[in-house]
Amino acid sequence: MIRWHPADRANVAAPAAAASLLEQAIASRPDNAALRLKLADLQFDRYDFAAAASALEAALALDPDLAGVRPRLARCYNALRRHQEALDALAAGESPEYERALAFEGLGREAEAEREYRAVLAADPHHRPACRKLGKLLRRAGRTAELLDVCETLNALGAGHAQLLYTWGTALALNGRDEQARAILLESARVAELSLPVPEGFADIAAFNAALAEEILTNPYRLSDFPVEDEANRGSSRVHALFAGRRPELVRLLLNSLQELTAAFAPPRHASFDPWADARPGAAHLKAWGLIQRGDDYEEWHSHPGGWLSGVYYIQVPKSVSADGAGRGCIEFGPPPALARIMPDFIATLRRAPREGTLLLAPSHYSHRTIPTGAEEYRISFAFDVVPDG
Repeated sequence: MIRWHPADRANVAAPAAAASLLEQAIASRPDNAALRLKLADLQFDRYDFAAAASALEAALALDPDLAGVRPRLARCYNALRRHQEALDALAAGESPEYERALAFEGLGREAEAEREYRAVLAADPHHRPACRKLGKLLRRAGRTAELLDVCETLNALGAGHAQLLYTWGTALALNGRDEQARAILLESARVAELSLPVPEGFADIAAFNAALAEEILTNPYRLSDFPVEDEANRGSSRVHALFAGRRPELVRLLLNSLQELTAAFAPPRHASFDPWADARPGAAHLKAWGLIQRGDDYEEWHSHPGGWLSGVYYIQVPKSVSADGAGRGCIEFGPPPALARIMPDFIATLRRAPREGTLLLAPSHYSHRTIPTGAEEYRISFAFDVVPDG
C-alpha cells in the first residue's frame, strides 16, 4: 500500500489572492529580494516567463547572492530563447547546472551541453530533465550503446523515475533487447479501467460528475497558453488551481477515491526484469489538474516524467467519441515517437474510448496522446500523477 501525503497544491492560496498579497508586501518592503522571488514562482505557475524574468532581475539587483535566483532566471531566459543571457546569469557559479546545459544546447554547443548534462546527473542521478535531454542528444547522434549504458548506470545508482524508464525502454529497443524493451514501454495489462464509487452525499455518479464538471468549467484560473516544447496541450485548457473554485470539497472527495483505487492497483510483475514495479513508492502524493477539450483540441504524444502511476478520470464525454476508425476523443498509448519513427512496427498502439465515470490508469512513462473529439460539447477530465515523495 501507498502512504498518502496531502495532494499537491491542496493548501496553496488561490493565485489571485497570493499575487495580491505579494504585491502589497513588495510595495511595503521594496528592498526585499525574497518577496520578488516568491512573485516569480507564482508567475512560473502561469508560464509567464517574461514577467518572472522581470521579477527575478529585480531580486538579483537587490541581492546578487540570494539562493535560487540565478537558476530560475536562467530558466526564464532559456524559455524565452535568450540562451546567452542564461549563460551569463550562471557565469559566477561553479556547480553543474541543468539550465547551463540547456543554454549550451540552444546555442548549438552540443559537446558542452553533453558534458554539463553528464555533470548534472553525476551530482544527482535522479535529475529527470537532464536524463531526458542527454538521452535525446545521444539518440540523435546514433550513440545507442552509450545511451543504454547511461540508463543502466543511473538505475544502478538508484534512479527509477518515469523519464528514465521511457529513455531506457527506447535504448533497449535500439540495442536489440526487444523483450526487455517491450516489458518497459507498453503492456496492455498495465492499462486498467476502473469504475469510481459514488462519493458520499450524491445519489449516483452522474450527479457527482455534473457538479464536478461545473466546478472545473467555472474555475477562474484556467490556463490555455503553454510552451509547446515542454507541454502536450494543443488547444486544450488546464485548471491547476483546483482548490480555488467555489466547491473545493468536490475535488477532495474525488482525490480520496483516487487514492484508494490507485493504492490498490497492482498488476502482476515480471519475474526477473520489472523496473517499473521495483520503483513503486511507499509514500506519495497526487498532482492533479482539470483538462478541458472540445472541437480540434488534443494532447500531443507525451509521458508524465514526474509520476510513477498516472490516471485520468472522465467527468464529461461527448456522445460522439469512438474507439473505431479515427477514434474521436479516444486516448491512445504507443511507443515513444522517436522509436516509432525508427522502428514503426516494434510496438502496436493501444486505444481506449473514454466513458463518463471511468478511471483509466497506466504507468506514468507510457507514451500516449488524445485524439480530437470534433464535437462542440466539452470533454472534461481530471488527470493526475502519483508522485513519489522524496
